[in-house]
Amino acid sequence: MHVITQDGVLWRSLPCPIPPGQRHRLQGVRLAGPAPLPQAAPAVQRRVSARGGIQVARQRIQVGMAHAGKTVTVLAENDSFRLVIDEETVRVVPRNTSREIGRYKAYATRNRPADPAPAAKEATHA
Repeated sequence: MHVITQDGVLWRSLPCPIPPGQRHRLQGVRLAGPAPLPQAAPAVQRRVSARGGIQVARQRIQVGMAHAGKTVTVLAENDSFRLVIDEETVRVVPRNTSREIGRYKAYATRNRPADPAPAAKEATHA
């Protein structure tokens, strides 16, 4: 027995408590239609490190040092990751992990306060 929400998403599967001989007496029941469509591949964003790498689902991926600092969109498919920068596919990398993706959005680095002036540093060391 499948419990399906109004928008067609499978919510839960349960063993059917009604014997086959009495199922015809149920009201408001309909036969199951086609199986729900698989969910679209999630798209996640990552900022490429200064060394040209990113990490998705605990898998390290080398994008390239030429792309350092850029935001890459990663399309997670069943067996690969598709890396897209500026609407252009940069790489397709085989997926080595079956882990769920936990983070979906890339964040810019925080602005750190500037270092004190060099003269101020020398004054503190004197």
